[in-house]
Amino acid sequence: MKLQTSLLLTSLSLPGALSGFLGPIYPAPRDLSSRNSHVAASWRNLSASLDNALHRSNNTLSKLRDTTFSIGLFSTRDAGAETLQYHYASPEIVQAKNGTHKVDGDSIYRVASVSKLFTVLAALVELDGQDWELPLSAIFPEFAQYLREHSDTLDPVYDNQWDAITPKALASHMGGIAQYGAPWIGDLYLSNQILNTSLPDIGLPPIGENDRFSLPPCATLEGLAGACSPGDYAEGVAGSAPIFLPWASPVYSNNGLTLLGAAIANLTGKSLDQVFQDSVFDPLDLNSTYSVIPPKSELHRSVVAGPFEAGFGLENGISKSSGGIFSTLNDLAKFGTGILNSTLLSPTETRRWMKPVSHTSSLHISIGAPWEIYRYEHPGTGLVTDIYTKLGDSGSYGGLTAILPDFDAGFSVITASTADTRSENTFFLIQQIVDAILPALTKQAGVELERKYVGTYTSTTPGLNSSITFKAVGGALPGLQISSWVSNGTDLSPQIKTLFRSPGFQQPYSLRPAISPAGDAGKIVFRPATAVVKPIEPRDPSNLFTSFYYADDWAFLGQTSYALQYLSEFVFDINKDGSVGSVTIPAWRVELEKQ
Repeated sequence: MKLQTSLLLTSLSLPGALSGFLGPIYPAPRDLSSRNSHVAASWRNLSASLDNALHRSNNTLSKLRDTTFSIGLFSTRDAGAETLQYHYASPEIVQAKNGTHKVDGDSIYRVASVSKLFTVLAALVELDGQDWELPLSAIFPEFAQYLREHSDTLDPVYDNQWDAITPKALASHMGGIAQYGAPWIGDLYLSNQILNTSLPDIGLPPIGENDRFSLPPCATLEGLAGACSPGDYAEGVAGSAPIFLPWASPVYSNNGLTLLGAAIANLTGKSLDQVFQDSVFDPLDLNSTYSVIPPKSELHRSVVAGPFEAGFGLENGISKSSGGIFSTLNDLAKFGTGILNSTLLSPTETRRWMKPVSHTSSLHISIGAPWEIYRYEHPGTGLVTDIYTKLGDSGSYGGLTAILPDFDAGFSVITASTADTRSENTFFLIQQIVDAILPALTKQAGVELERKYVGTYTSTTPGLNSSITFKAVGGALPGLQISSWVSNGTDLSPQIKTLFRSPGFQQPYSLRPAISPAGDAGKIVFRPATAVVKPIEPRDPSNLFTSFYYADDWAFLGQTSYALQYLSEFVFDINKDGSVGSVTIPAWRVELEKQ
């Protein structure tokens, strides 16, 4: 598809109007925590609702009473956001035999599969580009041996392609391998052999000598207790059958992240515990985060749901890269801001990491490495905010860390309970936070846009009659609009929509951030996002291709320029206090100061 044009008239005569581009609607809000912030107000309302439901009246939130939890926000723009927390200790924890009887931001929980996010970040720090593309058969001798020994009988239906599966595939659940490997496996025969459980009466045949099966090295009681070496683990899963072919379709795989952890150790020559400590925990100052069972000196602030040995104190061994991390709400806030700030990676590496690798069968969920990406659709506008998350859900513990790149913010949830409802309650709690915070962040960002950017900007050059006035707009296409524009005495106001889009369609537009500063001060670029001319009904496949010219700003941005500067680009200078000092309009070679 060739979209480049060389003539101004050609680029101004495209047959249609378009709608938006991926990215923030507004600049990220800087005030999440003050009394005047809509975010803080929404958090107070959520906290009040939780207080009422957990301690007084009965309502839908009261189902959370049997679940201990800690929830909280974080932001790179407002350090005070980390004070927006809520903690609740269920009767189980209040009366627990071991550990703390109350919870706060420094209480230590198991975070289950949120651990996978730590593992992939550690891998991004430690491994180079070539490492990510190595086949697992080049990393694990056990896989290479399996492929050699079965070279005459290998079948992609029954054998994983260890010479095609890479660390990159493991990190993004695209290896096609099973969710579990021995000894953590839902195999009825292995459970019968290890735990002496009864086989269900479903007509399964006995396992004979001619079956291509041998008991994996780690399929023992000791293996269940964590005594399984990386080599033995790889040998045990080498003969497992695939779920999909590599890179065909995502399949959630604890097995894959366990192998990724072992691959990191093999490639770096360091233990995984040392990798975590050197590459993530120490650089981010995560003093309350552990990849081993916390020492006894930390038991007083540990959240122990149920028997210690079977839950909090369970040794994860080889599977720690999949689900063995312990952390606190305060440390998860440091972790989240470290990701947003690109503390351990370059900004380019962070942006590349925080992108989808594959879709799922749902229009609202995509998969990254190892992100679970939820596409939040704003009520009333249909605009989309991507929520980059990693969920944890194992045994008596669960949680989530969520990153909101459009707002330079995020939140974390950690839960603990032996009740069967813990998983359901965790999801329910996450939804309450999303419902409260996403609209509030959007509203606060809109308020700050109006306060900081709206107004008239004029030239300070003697004799130059140039000025521009911006206003804030809401509705279906929120952002900035130009209410008046004079350039060197020429009134451009009647031509604004023509400059931004085809002259045949005088559709609405708004200016939205396209390039934002990494810190508090710097330059921020706004570009126009244009509205849909022809209504496109959601999930209506009849307009899937015919709507291309009506809903695809991304395909046409940057087509119209003057001496290599884009007509539709506005560059605002941001002061350290967050105020706007001036706007530069590059194509007109002019800087206008805010009045």
